[in-house]
Amino acid sequence: MKRTLAAILALMMCLALVAACGDKDEPPALTPPPTSAPVVTPPDEPPPTDPTRFEELGLEVDANGNVRFIEQREINVLMWNRSENRDTHTAFTEYLAQQALELHNIVITQVDSPRWGEEDNIVLLLAEGIAPDVSVTYNFGAVNEFAEQGAITNLAPYLEGSGDIFPHLWSWLGAERLYGNMDRETGEIWYFQSRQPVNQRYIPFVREDWVAALGMSLPTNIDEFEALLYAFKENAELLLGADAAHMVPLHMTGDPGWVAGQMIGSFIPDDITDKDLYVYGWGGERNFFYPGVKDAIRYLNKWFNDGLIHSDFALFGTGDDRPDNLIKAGFVGAIASHSFDQPYRGDADGWNGSLNAQFGEDANFIAVDTFHNDAGVYRKIVGNANDRFLFVPAIDTDPVAALLYFDMLCRVEVRFTLQLGFEGKNFEVLDNGAHKNIPIEDDQDFYYMRNGRNHDIAYTTHSAGLILQPLLSYEAEGATMALGFPLFDSRLIETAYVVQANGIRINRTGNIGNIEAERGITDLTDMGNAVFIRAMSVPVEEFDAEFDKEMNELLDRYGNAVIEERRATWESVYGDAVMLPEN
Repeated sequence: MKRTLAAILALMMCLALVAACGDKDEPPALTPPPTSAPVVTPPDEPPPTDPTRFEELGLEVDANGNVRFIEQREINVLMWNRSENRDTHTAFTEYLAQQALELHNIVITQVDSPRWGEEDNIVLLLAEGIAPDVSVTYNFGAVNEFAEQGAITNLAPYLEGSGDIFPHLWSWLGAERLYGNMDRETGEIWYFQSRQPVNQRYIPFVREDWVAALGMSLPTNIDEFEALLYAFKENAELLLGADAAHMVPLHMTGDPGWVAGQMIGSFIPDDITDKDLYVYGWGGERNFFYPGVKDAIRYLNKWFNDGLIHSDFALFGTGDDRPDNLIKAGFVGAIASHSFDQPYRGDADGWNGSLNAQFGEDANFIAVDTFHNDAGVYRKIVGNANDRFLFVPAIDTDPVAALLYFDMLCRVEVRFTLQLGFEGKNFEVLDNGAHKNIPIEDDQDFYYMRNGRNHDIAYTTHSAGLILQPLLSYEAEGATMALGFPLFDSRLIETAYVVQANGIRINRTGNIGNIEAERGITDLTDMGNAVFIRAMSVPVEEFDAEFDKEMNELLDRYGNAVIEERRATWESVYGDAVMLPEN
């Protein structure tokens, strides 16, 4: 059936999946937790495995301690691809196939999915009943919706008593992530989340050479940041010459909740409780419902009306090259919020590389700590270092094989190879133990990496951030980070690395479980951003009325129900406590 028809008939196909999945043979597994249990408590540590279970599941432990299938198994593995023009069979996909076969006697078939638009693509794959056995997505709402339709495997019986079957999965992700999304009433686990090795928040950058050309200082607060934006606009001819008309003081896209996330988050009161961080935290790092956010959008409204933001920013959607091209062309002066290494990714073809090629080695983006909160703290509120959602579709007849593949990705030597590559091809080892990257400019090269940490192959069970211990010392790891971008002054990367970690506060919610009012809502990001965009785009005198109208409509439609259920759920778990104990 054609994909377009599948999208239209998604619900009907999901119902068909329910019937089909009910007839499939389950591999031997422990009985799922009873659905009548009022509260299911997750384990605090890896649960030991009954020795008889290996035989039941067709597994053995080889002389090297690897858990292997006695008879060979085959699974399909989803892998994201950011480029339409390069061969996705690389040294790294071949390495994964070899490891799966050698360690676990599993043959994998790679299934490519476009990185941009993956949230829509996973819906189509699930609706058509062809989602790979190992699947990954950011589309939390879709996974919940398809789980309710019976299209997602309940992983709880496979994780129970699995500490010796999936030791690396337990070691790297732990009970906190494996059971973090467990339904506390039924004990069902439809997915778990990957881990961010570096728990970071996106940070601001400014054109260091422009700041110097204007005789100004790097901004340390929002007023100085704003003054710099106006100075960029007023001195467009000095900075851009014949291209002055193309000046864009502040980078912005149709996802302002993300692109301006750090700036918006600085308006959240510093004394906000753990409880309120959870209660109003629907939407995550886009900060749609937190107190203080309206005042942040007021700034963006003013800046838009004063010509500091591109007039077509709302049209710059996911995957649109225009915002990046404006930056690479040298027209953009500041970035309110992005990953600490974003300007330096892509080497010569990236943001900073393009600036250096056109305007010289002094044309750089440099990170700044400029958005402090009401307590004067450059606060970065981050989640529990969780990232994308990992799951096994119900059409998969061998969830154990899928989980063993996830386990393989969690091995420290596999993570090391996926992040740094192969000695002599991707890096060389220096006398101090640091691993120096060997740049490969040809994106068709068999050993080509997306950047210093290999988007997106390495990111299934771990996400952005380099973490190489215990294979490297802490000092060697830090030196390796600085060497990961050999074309640029290490000062730039080191500065960004410090800024992104300054003022971190972890939004800790513990194991609260799913919120029923959130189920089936897959377009919150679009709806929340629409509120911000409309409020940003009206005349200044209309801002309050427009923001209140749009936000109240979103709250009435979905937000209030979610907020109240989150509040009630918190209180059912933590009682009157508003702060969680420190670890």
